[in-house]
Amino acid sequence: MKHAFSILFFLAICLLFFVQNIQTSSANSNITIKSSVSPEFPDGLHAKYLTYISEKLNVPIEIYPMPFARRLASLKDGTINLMVGLKRSHVEDQFEFLYPNYEQLRASYFVRFDSSHLETAKTELNELVAGYSIDEKEMLQWANETFKHVVTVTSLEQKIRLLEKKRIDTFVHFESSARYKIRLLGLESVIIPAVYQPGDTLSYHFAINRQSELYLLKEDIEEIIAIGVENGDFEKIRYEHELAISAEKTK
Repeated sequence: MKHAFSILFFLAICLLFFVQNIQTSSANSNITIKSSVSPEFPDGLHAKYLTYISEKLNVPIEIYPMPFARRLASLKDGTINLMVGLKRSHVEDQFEFLYPNYEQLRASYFVRFDSSHLETAKTELNELVAGYSIDEKEMLQWANETFKHVVTVTSLEQKIRLLEKKRIDTFVHFESSARYKIRLLGLESVIIPAVYQPGDTLSYHFAINRQSELYLLKEDIEEIIAIGVENGDFEKIRYEHELAISAEKTK
């Protein structure tokens, strides 16, 4: 009798575990990642990072093109529930950063090929006019204290065009993305990375809306990120992305 009770108890535990798994799976099946990327790079690196999370989490994903400021506002109001490419300088407001960071990058300075600016570390930054994205509030404060004048823009192409026309002396952007856009605009011989690169290395995070259904899977997503970082998956995605860009360049 005691043996039979033990078997029944074991079967009951197994059934409960099975039911919980079905409920969890059913709940997950109703969850969709809703995110956004830059309209300039709809199939770019950020879209690939988001797709990686979606595939590992085994949930569908919808990606909408939006400028950065609108993306951030949409994350706060719940229009999207997951965002990629956020620095810790952004204040958590209706969203939370996911840990660990998925990559560390340094923004690079770009100049015209015929510019003498930023050739050495002795360059006086307060003599330069610089282009910065309008949404980078903390960096804008530093830039306004550092440069002679700061021109704010909403897109990478605007930065490039201003530098092309000599309306600014330099702009700051991630080198791989900037090089790709410069090539698309046919300005590789005109706009180049500066010799002097004084920028700091920054950590970048995913962030999740607190009120969304996706928040129920926060720990699962953080585990995916942690394993991805440990395995070098994000580095591999970036490498293959930049390799594909290089291959396009040689066509």
